[in-house]
Formats: sequence, C-alpha cells, structure tokens
Amino acid sequence: MWYSPHEVLSHNCLFHFIIGNRGGGKTYSCKKWAIKDFLKTGKQFIYLRRYSTEFKGKKKKKFFDDIQKDFPDIKLEQKGMEYYVNDKLAGYAIPLSTALMEKSVPYPEVNKIIFDEFVIDSKLVHYLSNEVIDFLEFYETVARKRNDVRVLFLSNAVSVVNPYFTYFNLKPDGKKRFNKNGHIIVEFYKNEEFIKEKNASRFGQIIDATRYRDYAIEN
Repeated sequence: MWYSPHEVLSHNCLFHFIIGNRGGGKTYSCKKWAIKDFLKTGKQFIYLRRYSTEFKGKKKKKFFDDIQKDFPDIKLEQKGMEYYVNDKLAGYAIPLSTALMEKSVPYPEVNKIIFDEFVIDSKLVHYLSNEVIDFLEFYETVARKRNDVRVLFLSNAVSVVNPYFTYFNLKPDGKKRFNKNGHIIVEFYKNEEFIKEKNASRFGQIIDATRYRDYAIEN
C-alpha cells in the first residue's frame, strides 16, 4: 500500500523530485531504504530539512520512532545531529539554512540525501533567499567529484510552482507518473489504495467535497 522509492530510483537519475499523497509513506519508505542500504553497503545518508528548528524538540526524537518496528533486531539511535545503526554512524541531520557552514566537512561515505518537504505548504515558512544555489553548493560539498550521490526531494502535492522547478526549467506533465529530464526525474505518486482507505475513514467523510480532500487525499 505504501510508497516505495525503488521504481523512481530505477531510472538512474541523480535528482528525484517525488510529489504525492499526504501521509502516503514517502518519508517513511525513504528512511527505510536508507537504513537497509546502510546495513547492506555501509553507505551513509543525509536527512535534509530547510531550517534548524525542524530538528528541535519532539521532532528531533521522532526520526526512528515510527520505523523501529520494521527493524526489531537493529539498534536505531539518534545522538545530537547524527543517526546511528547498531552503534555505527549511518547518517546526518542537516538544515539547509546552515549547510554552507559545512563546506570543509567531508562526507565520503554519503551516497544519498533525503530532502524532506522541499515544497513549502505553509504561509508561516519561507524559502531561503538563494535556496537552490545554497542546495547546489551543499550538494557539491557532499558529492565532490563523485557521481553516485542521489537526492530524493520529497513533497506533498501542494504545487508544482517552486524554486527548484523554476531554476531547472522543469515543466512536468501531472498526468504522467514519471517525467524524466536528463539526470532529473519528477514523479507524481498517487496511491489509489491509500485514497480508497482514507475516503472510507470517518475523517475522509468529514472532508468529502472539500478543497482539503483534493489536496490531502486525491493528490
């Protein structure tokens, strides 16, 4: 039922923009993929958000909470801004707003970046003033001269108008699931099973025929 990144990754791109149902499991499945890949290959990941406040308080403690049940025999732990799997460093939590301060920090074992909520869906939050350039600078810091560092940009189905699509001149067809443009791919993910289940729920019935349903359930 839940989203899996394996199909979009099979297109062999570097930048993967994944837009889909709210609550459809995008973040969950990508975290699971990152943990499994670390256990298999030892390759690390970066979990990227826009602001440092997105890593504070209760949000900081939740990274492994929902996924621990899928790894009953594996020790998953967060220490500060680092993620550990079986007591080995597996990943880093980094806010894009301060990422340029990481220029001198090497990440030779990182081969994946998960940028969660790259499209803003709140009027209380704003994009960085030079966001795409800041991201590209950070990507260069991580990848250096390597060609194996893949990025998964995750977003709820809010809008295709965002700084990244504008910068790369991406005009994806929303009727197609995959829109490939060189080493960039845009995926519009719509989980019909998830939609059916949500529509049948009591909450789904409350929001029936509302604009929120169109966004949160119908994608």
